[in-house]
Amino acid sequence: MTDIRHTLREQSRNAFANAEPRLGGPTVPAAVRHWKLWLLTVCAIYPTIVLLGLATNPVLEDLYLPVRLAVLVPAAAAVMVWQINPRLQRHFGAWLTR
Repeated sequence: MTDIRHTLREQSRNAFANAEPRLGGPTVPAAVRHWKLWLLTVCAIYPTIVLLGLATNPVLEDLYLPVRLAVLVPAAAAVMVWQINPRLQRHFGAWLTR
């Protein structure tokens, strides 16, 4: 039993010693410039809110403005978080960190 343990330990040590070293260790993402993220968000959220407002206007036009906004804001935030932002960050990622 001890021979098996000893053999497994040796194999483990040899495998670790012969492993290729990692280049540079873990990567740290570059810092995003906040003004660029703000500009990108403004450019994306304006048409999103306008289109959602136009699409929901026939249904929500009789409601008070705070109630309409209570419907539009969560819908716009959901579209931004799960649809628009990932695409924008993929496309403009290098620019955001320059």
